[in-house]
Amino acid sequence: MKAPLCAAVAAACSLATAIAHADEAPPPTPLNPVVVTATRTPSTEAETLAAVTVITRDEIARAQAGDIADLLRFTAGIDIGRTGGPGQQTAVFIRGGNSNQTLVLVDGVRINTATGSGGAVQNIAPDMIERIEIVKGPRATLYGSDAIGGVVNIITRGHGNGGDVSLQAGSFNAREISGDARYDANGNSLSLFAQNSTTDGIPSCDSAGPDRAYNRSTVDLKGGTHAGPVELGARVWNTQGSAQYMDFCGAGNSPVAQDFRNHVIETEASLRPTGHWLSTLSLSHMIDDIRQLNPNFLGAYDFARTQRPQADWHNVLALGEANRLSFGATAARETVEALSFGTPIHDGENLYTVFAQDELNRGRHHALGAVSYGHYGSFGSHVSWNAEYGYDLFAATRLIASGGSGFRAPNASDRFGFGGNPRLKPEEARNLELGLKQRLGAHQALDLRLFRSDVTDLINVVCDANFNCLSVNVNRYRNQGAELSYQLEVADWSARLSAVAQNPVDRTTDTVLARRARRSVSGQLARHFGPGYLALDVLGSGPRNDVGGRDGGYALLALSGGVQLDEHFSLNARLDNLLDKRYETAKGYRQPGANGNLSLRFAF
Repeated sequence: MKAPLCAAVAAACSLATAIAHADEAPPPTPLNPVVVTATRTPSTEAETLAAVTVITRDEIARAQAGDIADLLRFTAGIDIGRTGGPGQQTAVFIRGGNSNQTLVLVDGVRINTATGSGGAVQNIAPDMIERIEIVKGPRATLYGSDAIGGVVNIITRGHGNGGDVSLQAGSFNAREISGDARYDANGNSLSLFAQNSTTDGIPSCDSAGPDRAYNRSTVDLKGGTHAGPVELGARVWNTQGSAQYMDFCGAGNSPVAQDFRNHVIETEASLRPTGHWLSTLSLSHMIDDIRQLNPNFLGAYDFARTQRPQADWHNVLALGEANRLSFGATAARETVEALSFGTPIHDGENLYTVFAQDELNRGRHHALGAVSYGHYGSFGSHVSWNAEYGYDLFAATRLIASGGSGFRAPNASDRFGFGGNPRLKPEEARNLELGLKQRLGAHQALDLRLFRSDVTDLINVVCDANFNCLSVNVNRYRNQGAELSYQLEVADWSARLSAVAQNPVDRTTDTVLARRARRSVSGQLARHFGPGYLALDVLGSGPRNDVGGRDGGYALLALSGGVQLDEHFSLNARLDNLLDKRYETAKGYRQPGANGNLSLRFAF
C-alpha cells in the first residue's frame, strides 16, 4: 500500500469489508489492527494467515528511538547487527536469513540498494512513522527479489488534522528538533514532516577511539485529492546527512566519514472501474547515494549510487462475498554507479514481474494462493509462489499450514565488485510453516509458529591460494525453529511477550550462521494512568557466532514514561540499557551503555 492516498485506502478497506464475515474474526482493534503488507490488501491481523507483527504508533512514541533498529530489536525472530552507535551500518536478520534477504519498504516502495546488504534503516526517522508491519517468511510473489527472510514495511504518518513540534536532548550530546502538520478534509489531504537530528555518538570499536558523530535531516511531504472518480496522491521523502565511522576495528584502523542521501518520490492514481474492482497505478523513483569523504588506498573517493524508477499496477477484485482476487504487474529499471577500493561498477538492468493472488474465506476454511513470474536482466526468469491454508477449529482457534518460495537476485556488487561474477544464479529459498492463532477472550491473543527455511545457491566469494577470488553459488543453509508471541490490551494495560528458538545452520560448514542468536526473548509492558504512562522493555538475546570470534549473550532493560502537562504540552523521558551492559551485535563494535533522553512536545 502507498500511504499518500488516504481515500484509496478507505476504498480498499470497504472492498475488504464486502468479502469479510463478522463471525470469522473480530473487528479492527488495537489488539487486531488492519494490515496490508502480507497480501497487499487490507485485512485485520486475525484474518491474515502469514506471521505478522505490527509496531504501533503508540509503541513508537513511547520508545523515543533514534532509528528503526531500536524498534525492531524487540520483535521475535529478528536479530540486529550494528557496527557501533547511532548512524552506523545496521543489518536486519529475519528468521536466520541474511541481511540482504530482508526486504525494506517505505510506504510500499523498496529501498534496498543494489550494492549493500539491505535498506538503510539507520537513516529513517521514527517520528515520521505511523506503524511498522513485519511479515516473516518469503513474499517474493508480491515484492520480488530479497523477500526471503521477510518484509519490513515502514508506513509513514499523514492522516488526520493537527500537528506537533518536538524538542529532544539526550546522552552523547544528542539533539533533535522535529515538527509535522496534517490537513485532511473533504477528500483532500496534505501533510509535512521535518526533522533535524544530531549526536556526537560513541566510539565505534571496543578498543575505544574517537566518538563517531552522526547527523540527519529529514523531510516527508505527501498529499492526496480526487479528480472525478480518480483518487490521486503524491509523496516525497528525503533524508540526508553524514556519518563518521571507523574503516575497521583493529590495529591500524582510521577514522573516516561519509555523506548519505535516501530519497523516494511517488505518485499514485486509483480508480474503481466497477463497484467490486479497485485499480491502482503508482510511479516511484528511489535513490540511495553514499559518498566517502576520505580517499581509499589508491587516492580515489569511493561512492555508491542506486536508482530505481518503477511502475506498479495493482488490482483488487471481489469475486462474490468470499473470494478476493489480486493481480498486477511491475516494471523497473535499476542502475548502479559505484567505486569501491579501485573497482568501478556501472550497471543497469530491467526488471519485469506479473503476479496473481487469490484469497478465499468460506466458513471455517481460509486459503491463499499466489504466483508470480519475473524476468531479470542479470540472470533471466524466475517463478515464485505462496500457498496458505487456515482452519477455524473453534471460533477463537485457527490452525495454519503454509509454504512458499523466495529468491534474491545477484546484485551489482555480486556481479561486478570484488570477485564479481556476471554468471551468478539467484539465491533460492523454500519455506514451510505450521501455526496456531488463539484469541483468549476480547483482550488477549496468542500466536505460535513452527517454521523451516531452506536456502540454496548462496553467493559467496571463494579465493584460491594466490588470492584469485570469484563469487560463486556455493553455500546453503537451513533454519528451523519456533516462535511464540502473546499480546494483551485491556483497559489501561498493554503487554507484548515473545520468544524464539531457532537453529540457523550453514549446511556447507555445519556451523551456526553469524550474528544470529539461537534463543531470544523480549517483553514490553505499558500502563496508562490519567495524564501519563510508564513502560518497561526487556530483551534477552543468546550468544552468537561472528566473524573472528563469538558475541556473548546479553540482557537489556529500558524504562520510559511521559505526562501530559496541559492541553498542548507533554513531557517524555526514556532510559535505555539501564543495567549498563557492555555488549556487541557485531564482533569488535561497541554498543551504547546506559543512556537516556528527554523530550518536550507541543501538539496543536
